[in-house]
Amino acid sequence: MTVEWRFAISVGLIVLSTAAGWLARRRGWVAETHARPLMTAVSVLGYPVVGFMAIWRTPLPLSAIWLPTLGAAQTTLMALLALAVARRFLADREEQGLVGFSAGIGNHGVTMAGFVIFLLFGERGLGASSVYAMYTFFAFVLLSYTIAQAHADGAPRRGIGALMLGNLLHWRALGLYACLAAIGLSVGGIPAPDIIGRWRLLDISVHAVIVFAYFSIGLQLHFPRMLGLGRIVAITLAVRHGAGPAIGLGLVGLTLLTPWPLEGLARNVFLIQSSVSMGVMGVAVANMFRVKPREASALFVVSSAVYLLVGIPLALLLFRAAPA
Repeated sequence: MTVEWRFAISVGLIVLSTAAGWLARRRGWVAETHARPLMTAVSVLGYPVVGFMAIWRTPLPLSAIWLPTLGAAQTTLMALLALAVARRFLADREEQGLVGFSAGIGNHGVTMAGFVIFLLFGERGLGASSVYAMYTFFAFVLLSYTIAQAHADGAPRRGIGALMLGNLLHWRALGLYACLAAIGLSVGGIPAPDIIGRWRLLDISVHAVIVFAYFSIGLQLHFPRMLGLGRIVAITLAVRHGAGPAIGLGLVGLTLLTPWPLEGLARNVFLIQSSVSMGVMGVAVANMFRVKPREASALFVVSSAVYLLVGIPLALLLFRAAPA
């Protein structure tokens, strides 16, 4: 199956699954409260399965270490910046946390930025994009979970170090350890079983994750809710699409001071990934820790729409002539 078909099928599943969730709630077929366990299952089981297979099947030369390392640095800086701005303009502590983890991890996979990279640079670009996205499991557990816990209503106040350690030892961190295991298998030269490709297990798992994740988003999608998200949307978009590229350029510049500068295809992939829409993981975190889950679903839809209408055409325009 070509990436174009995968993208088309994924977008179709996204739209249909979101609409199905919204309709199911409106008709009373499925209660909105089911969104939280569904999103938790997607995050703790679905994403680790997909990530494990994808990383194991991706060659990981030592030179690839820049992409996930810089990705982790950038998402941390973006999340901290978003928190600082949110504390200036938002009085509600949960809204501050929502903006913090929403502005952090983006939609880096083949359903969004990964597809743009494939259109520009082909399979080599898509492979580099997959390497870049490895950082998400680390940021998910150590950054997003911690921000959500620190801003959840009624959550016990603990130090950042204690929160991070608790997250590392919690069953919610399964994805992080699946990622580490897959990296070990790939670097160790242990080939992935042929059955993964022969039975299209990765594609099936990706599509299953899409269905359940976006159905959950649809369950919590209240269109009138979008009208009251002006500041939240503005801050998130400003950080993701304004500060993100600036931070990305700065990090690339810092690598020029080292003996191993980020250049060529890896640089282009990193810069494109520096400005993408909010990731589904943001909605998952909002549900797991009960930090404005309805608002998170609405914010995700708005962010994705803006990137589809503006971000993708702009990325194609700016990077079409970029050397790979």
